[in-house]
Amino acid sequence: MKKILVPTDFSNNAYNALYYATRLFKNEKCQFYILNTYDVEVAVLAGIIEMKQGDQELRKESEEKLEETYHTIIRDTEDFEHRFECISSSERLIDTIEQTVKEKKIELIVMGTKGATGAKGFLMGSNTSNIIQKIKCCPVLAVPDEFYFEDPEDVPYSK
Repeated sequence: MKKILVPTDFSNNAYNALYYATRLFKNEKCQFYILNTYDVEVAVLAGIIEMKQGDQELRKESEEKLEETYHTIIRDTEDFEHRFECISSSERLIDTIEQTVKEKKIELIVMGTKGATGAKGFLMGSNTSNIIQKIKCCPVLAVPDEFYFEDPEDVPYSK
């Protein structure tokens, strides 16, 4: 069974990458791990109670949105033999991805590529770019924003 990690920020672009991956591997049994990381930004003078409350609120929001994503992708892939697991983490995205790749023996990372700046010629967002540059133990498939699935004839890759 192929193991695929799909980080999400709950944007349409991130869901499109997940949807694309499920279609790309529609003829294979796959285990998808849907990952969301959130960052607790706390002022230096904030107390421990406020930090814990902030963390609990962000975790709850992350878990609720992951559950929504889970139910949506289950509905969109009911004819496929895919399984899905959601992961919510308060750690940095790159650290969580590295750890998850090792622990779950991930074979592929799939991410959307929408650039946050909108600058001309900007091909992908900073998170996707960082993952491609820093994760060397696992291939990364970058799915362009609003790219709709078509069965590929060739898939280019580099080592």
